[in-house]
Amino acid sequence: MSKISPIYYMFAMLAIILGFYACERDDAEPDLEMRKFTRLYVSFEEYTPTKNPPDTNIRVIYPADSSVFSFNGRHVSQVQGGGPIYFEPSLNAIFQASVNRAGTNDTSIAVLNMGSSGSLNNVGLAKSRYYTNVRGMVYHHRTNVLFIVNGAGSDAGVYVMERPRYANRESQPVKKLRNSSLAMWGAAYQNEKLFTTKTSSTTSSPAGIYVFEGIATKEVNPQDSIGRLEPTHLLEIDGASNLRGLFYDTVKNVMAVAQMGEPGTSGSGRILIFENFSELLAEQTITPTRVITGAKTGLVSPVDVVIDTREEGGYLYVADRTERKISRFRYTDDGDVEPDKVIDTSTLKDGRTPVSLTLDTREGEP
Repeated sequence: MSKISPIYYMFAMLAIILGFYACERDDAEPDLEMRKFTRLYVSFEEYTPTKNPPDTNIRVIYPADSSVFSFNGRHVSQVQGGGPIYFEPSLNAIFQASVNRAGTNDTSIAVLNMGSSGSLNNVGLAKSRYYTNVRGMVYHHRTNVLFIVNGAGSDAGVYVMERPRYANRESQPVKKLRNSSLAMWGAAYQNEKLFTTKTSSTTSSPAGIYVFEGIATKEVNPQDSIGRLEPTHLLEIDGASNLRGLFYDTVKNVMAVAQMGEPGTSGSGRILIFENFSELLAEQTITPTRVITGAKTGLVSPVDVVIDTREEGGYLYVADRTERKISRFRYTDDGDVEPDKVIDTSTLKDGRTPVSLTLDTREGEP
């Protein structure tokens, strides 16, 4: 029997050790998760059938709080034109509803997971005839469901999807809370309260913020899973109309609401900011603490707004559909101010109309 050289043993052990550390490095790729950063995902509504390459419906700005504010990533999800987009950190997943343009009949919600570098992967597609006019989504941790706000039409209401991270074509809503008289946009959730904007405005029924309490425990008819959706309260906003997306920064206790302006009138769009928002919930009429508006802002048709929720987060971000711009303002801005940074998307060739934003913010190591 031949003897095995000690040198062979030495190289074999070295290979095992190096292989172990190589595996450790692959597994530890989410070192990115330990750093502080912000990553902004933008949903674009364009969809052209049979186009090759297809229109891009998600673009990424990373880091979103950097001195260089530009797109550096793109993705095509499975929806036929992007609508509302929502990132849920506890699931490490993004949900994007279809804009459901006339002629597409695309009533679906795409599920995407996120790699350690922020790259996106298409992993699911939930379809339901009820998702005709999706205007917002938000996750409920305790029951592991996604609340889906269908904003208008005969199927207006809030639909409840179980285990959304694993949603597929068979994932129909387990609850259908409906009220065709409601006109809603956006979704935010805190302390068992769901918030959406009331987009319509009349003399007798002003625009404002709907508050729905106890959605997670709302009972429905066991035969068809349908229940009646009624707002618990409406926070009327004095002088507001054409409200769109909203965002609740629960760290700073600030609610931000986008308000569409007059078409063709630069600076007529508004971002309404309500500080100490939780203290306003018992009021009938609320007034913004600050309003970002005016010619310098360049806002015309802001449809969505998000805030950097970190304690040291210094920015809020706005998608303007008509102007085709993504604007970054300082969190403390008020009145007629220029954006800190702007991206003009009107010249993009394959997807140029931004309609929704979602922000991934990481605190890093404690």
